[in-house]
Amino acid sequence: MRVSWAALPFVLIAIFAGSYILRWMAVVLAALILSVALFGFEIKLRYLPRTRFIPRERKSEFERTVMLISRARSGAVARALIEEKIIDSYAVLADDYNREVSGLKSEPNAALRALHSDGDFLDNLEKALEILEADLNEG
Repeated sequence: MRVSWAALPFVLIAIFAGSYILRWMAVVLAALILSVALFGFEIKLRYLPRTRFIPRERKSEFERTVMLISRARSGAVARALIEEKIIDSYAVLADDYNREVSGLKSEPNAALRALHSDGDFLDNLEKALEILEADLNEG
């Protein structure tokens, strides 16, 4: 690391000067010179030119759902997200959204019970979606 030699006299004055005010003025000047040297010369930041915004291809809702289901085979978080989607589907149909969500979380309906039953998760999900479809067709 390079040291700014311009601050050396002020550092020496700050150390050996007898007057209290003179020492503090030397300390302030040395700090100013060293900070300019540090931020002006030592830190070399590369200029990054702004590039044009290139839009990325976003995944469709179908692709995201397929990925979520494939992750739900082994992950508890993905299973919880699928459960939230089913609860949301029921809550959208209800008159009071918040009451329906809290009611389904405290007392699960047939679709949620089928989703939580023992066995293969994908089979349980298929049963829960069939129940959800039947409920949607009724309502």
